[in-house]
Amino acid sequence: MAKNASAHLETLKTLYRTMVISREADLIEQDYTGRGEAFFHVSGAGHEATAALNPFLGPQDWLHCHYRDKALMMARGITPEQFFLSLFNKDASHSRGRQMNAHMSSPELKVLSLVGPVGNSALQAVGVAAAVKNDENQPVVLCSLGDGMTQQGEVLEALAHAVRETLPVLFLIQDNNLAISTTTKGKTFYQTPEGDAQEFYGIPIHRINGRNPESCLECFEEVVSSMRVDRKPSIVVMNVDRLHSHTNADDHKVYRSPDEIEAVKKCGDPIVNLEIWLKSQGVKDDFFQGMAQNIRLDLKKQASLAQRSGEPAPTRTALKPLPSHLEYTAAEYRGQPTEKSEDNLVMLEALRDVLKKRMADDDRITLFGEDLEDPKGDVFGLTKGLSTAYPGRVKNSPLAESTILGVTIGEALAGKRPVAFLQFADFLPIAYNQIVSELGSMHWRTDGGWQSPVIVMITCGGYKPGLGPFHASSYEALAVHTPGVDVFMPSTAGDAAGLLNSAFESGRPTLFFYPKSCLNDRENATSSDVEKHLIPLGKARIARSGKDITLVGYGNTVKLCLQAAEALAAQGAQAEVIDLRTLQPWDKTAVATSVEKTGRLVVVHEDNESAGMGSEVIAVMAERVTRPFQVRRVARADTYVPCNFANQLEVLPSYKRILETSVEMLGGQIAWKLPPTAQKGYFLVEAIGSSPSDESITVVRWIVKPGDTIKEGDYIADFEADKAAVELKSPISGILEEILVPEGHMVKVGTPVLKVKTGEGEESFKPLTKENPGEPLISGLQLGAPKASQEKVLSTDPKGIVGIQGVACVKGSRVVTNQEISALCPEWEAEDIFKRIGIETRPWVGEGETVLTLATAAARKLLKQTGLTLSDINLILVSTGTPPAHTPSLASMIQMDLNKDETEPLLVPAYDFSSACSGYIFGLKQASDHLKLRPKDRVLLITAEVLSPQTNMADHGTAPVFGDAATATLLLGSGRLGAMKLKVLETALGTHGESGDILKVPSDPKETITMDGPKVYLEAVKYMPQLLTDACHQMGIEPQSLDLIVPHQANQRIINALRQRMKLAEDQVYSNIRHNGNTSSCTIPLCLEELIPQATAGQKWGLTAFGGGFTFGGAVVEVV
Repeated sequence: MAKNASAHLETLKTLYRTMVISREADLIEQDYTGRGEAFFHVSGAGHEATAALNPFLGPQDWLHCHYRDKALMMARGITPEQFFLSLFNKDASHSRGRQMNAHMSSPELKVLSLVGPVGNSALQAVGVAAAVKNDENQPVVLCSLGDGMTQQGEVLEALAHAVRETLPVLFLIQDNNLAISTTTKGKTFYQTPEGDAQEFYGIPIHRINGRNPESCLECFEEVVSSMRVDRKPSIVVMNVDRLHSHTNADDHKVYRSPDEIEAVKKCGDPIVNLEIWLKSQGVKDDFFQGMAQNIRLDLKKQASLAQRSGEPAPTRTALKPLPSHLEYTAAEYRGQPTEKSEDNLVMLEALRDVLKKRMADDDRITLFGEDLEDPKGDVFGLTKGLSTAYPGRVKNSPLAESTILGVTIGEALAGKRPVAFLQFADFLPIAYNQIVSELGSMHWRTDGGWQSPVIVMITCGGYKPGLGPFHASSYEALAVHTPGVDVFMPSTAGDAAGLLNSAFESGRPTLFFYPKSCLNDRENATSSDVEKHLIPLGKARIARSGKDITLVGYGNTVKLCLQAAEALAAQGAQAEVIDLRTLQPWDKTAVATSVEKTGRLVVVHEDNESAGMGSEVIAVMAERVTRPFQVRRVARADTYVPCNFANQLEVLPSYKRILETSVEMLGGQIAWKLPPTAQKGYFLVEAIGSSPSDESITVVRWIVKPGDTIKEGDYIADFEADKAAVELKSPISGILEEILVPEGHMVKVGTPVLKVKTGEGEESFKPLTKENPGEPLISGLQLGAPKASQEKVLSTDPKGIVGIQGVACVKGSRVVTNQEISALCPEWEAEDIFKRIGIETRPWVGEGETVLTLATAAARKLLKQTGLTLSDINLILVSTGTPPAHTPSLASMIQMDLNKDETEPLLVPAYDFSSACSGYIFGLKQASDHLKLRPKDRVLLITAEVLSPQTNMADHGTAPVFGDAATATLLLGSGRLGAMKLKVLETALGTHGESGDILKVPSDPKETITMDGPKVYLEAVKYMPQLLTDACHQMGIEPQSLDLIVPHQANQRIINALRQRMKLAEDQVYSNIRHNGNTSSCTIPLCLEELIPQATAGQKWGLTAFGGGFTFGGAVVEVV
């Protein structure tokens, strides 16, 4: 305890104020959720005494907090404003609205990101401690837990690892006796049915009373001071009472009696108890008087500002951007193998050398996994020699996959570059919680604030005798389904080295699958300059070019596809073999280009068939490929990999199955001529390896010679396999007739090495060790385009396809705020405007700007983006309700401006049309009709609206609403499929007449806009859903199946009503009206300009609009 009583008292007074701020913030959050303005709240009431730890922490310390640690996080420096921004899921929140409100994060303060699966934090905290243990400023790492989460297996693993490695982690357990409604007394590792435990895994257990915060300081000070010296873990159990329900979605009156609730309120409130204690120490009433009320007033202002702050834009990726040298178009280098095989590296050696060179250049790189240290150096030998070369940086893990992932994620958060090893892909599910909840989501949920660039090395796959269930799976579909991680599976040494370098360069979490059957494959070796190897992400390798059928594989299946392609080539059929290499991202363009050429697609993968990569590849091709094509999958059935090798070859994709499938798709027939067997009375002894991953052996010494009599079990030769030495024992008795492979020669496993003469009737069972179905006898192949009448044909008629290449927008340069509108139109306060219509600012034309200047600027911007000129355009359509004149048309004026530098006029048809706010969708329909007849044309669709000059500033119904903008969209026909970013799939239009009594924009620019807002609202919410539904039904889908709906941005009330009427999720309807206002026919393209750069291929978006007249439109577009 601090000896200075005055300083001690000041510390407690500061603590008291922090606790009151936390409590008042809780109450304000409860108020907002109670009235439906926020949706989720977690109370820290009763847990505020954790803030008593803060005086003993420094900036060097790390905190992994509990979700009730609001007071501690505020004491650390996270502001109430940040809690309120998180409450309302705002753009300025630490997660940009992605995290639930109690799951805070602050990289600047070393407050790690909280996540929903409670207990995950423990292994991360241990990983951080492992990374910073030896820092000179002696940091400690807090891992704050609730009593319920202490029973998570990962928490117990973390405690064990902290003891095993002597790590400075303070496990602070806040015990309120409840895990939501489940009582925990006597059911934890620190309190068993026999009573309180005094230690756990050798860690002494300290106990403090969090109901009396003043009593906690001494324990915290002693524990932290001790940890800074001995660097050992500590456990502190803080007994507290939870004063409120678990969350606003819970009602503790259901499972707590009124007496219990009253008792904890009376005796368990740490703020009340600390106030009593402070007063007993002479603190005057002046200190307390009005504090809570003043704090509450200040917090309410902060909450109100947070509530009115900006909304986040949705993000459609969980990955950080790639550096340019790893993007799809970047150059690659896969090595240049020499003719001397001994100078080349197999995959195992190439991966090891990449790790070795990377570790030499970057001391942040560590390796962690089972059996990695010398002398074993990994069960496959991948890390052999590395722990000797880099002591302390290559460490054996416990047999606990969650620990491997959780610890390395923590190390990465602390700035290390760890590589985690999972011994077999079959153990991936054990670690999957840490992968999907932490590794994949970290960048996304912290908006890049925290990075966890862990590379997870995973051996995978079958095709070797001796492998079976739990040692032969691949699980890549599970990995690919996980957002936020890159997924690789190379088939060659060059790609393995290049992709491992790319994983280090990308700084992104990576699941790196490497097939054990490829590790020692000398046919696909690479050169020794592995430090130069680099592969762009999402770029496939064309392993063999062809024009008749496309075979897509990765990992083990690539060599099977190549083998099938060789057999087809002998019959004149050219198969294109694509090695995906990277599965997330994967090369949609390469596969689509190939299928456009061949019209036949076979996807081959080891993982089981349902929801596998084959399904994904075929689905995307169905969306992208424009010609009719046939598809088939060759994959593992929905079962496990058996150990019986003959059964394994039947269950897994095989050369035989791939070839038979390909021949069938090519309209041919196939039979098999069985392979020859040894002569009667003779037996061929084959080369064996030391393990399933061995590909080849070298004969070191023959212990026998021709003419020797050998018996079954005799020791007859020494081999050197890829992994270890092998003593060959005879599988049969007889006379050695011939040595087929001399000493010093290398051959593949399974090659005959001896010929033995056996007696009559003497037999030895020879187990199957490799696939050998015999010689294929193929006939009747029908090359060229597949017949449309054949089964399993997917067809998209390219003639009717219309697409959007780009959208460019220009807004008025004057930004008008609600304060300015309020000054012009005093009936509305600035805050009322935003609350009623969702608009905060709107663009108006500035000095020298007109509808023509905006429109021309938008067109020029688009032409520059697409690299085109006016001479490349075949039709100009202009939607406008505010043309500068009836004649000439605005379209003609735009055309003249765009062509003014040319000596000769271009006869490009151009005209205006007016459909008010629905104009963009009407324009899409007109452009589509034109392009379906002229598929090689380009149409420039312009929307141009300048409404502010005709706005009545005294009319509160129109003054705040309208903005000025112009947009340009380039539409293409099916003759230019490759340039499309969106496909226009369907449109639906409607109009019913209106005299102008409800909504009118006068032709006389001196007159002002009039609008009956309530009647307009009724028209909008009735017909916008109807027209979008009509467009969807024309395609045979429901609007609820759309990935996103982009409505005309009239006002936020109409957008919200549309969403509610159509029963759509909040994130399914796009809104950017806040800073654009209603720009009439420009609103939808303004949205598209924002959406297209971050779009995901295959998504379908609905567009819907209404406008004066009344006009209505619906459309469906698809991201290419």
